[in-house]
Amino acid sequence: MICPTCGYDNIPGVDECTKCLASLSQEDRPMPTTQAHHIIMTDPISALDPPPPICVSPEVSLVEAISELRKHNVGALLVTNAEGKLVGIFTERDVLYKVAGQVHDLPAIPISRMMTPKPTALKATMPVAHALHLMALHGFRHIPIVDNDGRPKGITSFRGMVQFIGTNIVPAGAQQR
Repeated sequence: MICPTCGYDNIPGVDECTKCLASLSQEDRPMPTTQAHHIIMTDPISALDPPPPICVSPEVSLVEAISELRKHNVGALLVTNAEGKLVGIFTERDVLYKVAGQVHDLPAIPISRMMTPKPTALKATMPVAHALHLMALHGFRHIPIVDNDGRPKGITSFRGMVQFIGTNIVPAGAQQR
């Protein structure tokens, strides 16, 4: 990798120039090869127009949480503390794998016992590619979007990603079903 600052020929993969210590990390990014790649790699998550999250407190019972999921027709609730900061996520997958057939007294169990604590969250300014990467790598279906203080501002979903890609990346002239 040739340093753009001093011209020194560094070994591939280094983060900074061996000679002048200039950062090489921005120079070693994969370059988009198509318009689709460009959109995914450069558009911020805010371009997905994520819906506002449905937030509940950690003390909400499982009955209330499941009722909120159904009432709002969403796949995830964000759990926030008294300061409004994200502390967990409770998803329909949690209902299937942690609750169904295992918990018999739903009103007595708080959501905090069944939620995923400290979920991975992203800022709205991060590229769509980052959210896609996390979804593919970890099997996430929902990723909270938070502000600089850790307060939820939105939630992105796999469904939202597919809609975004279908709307923005399908080639002109291609038939949509």
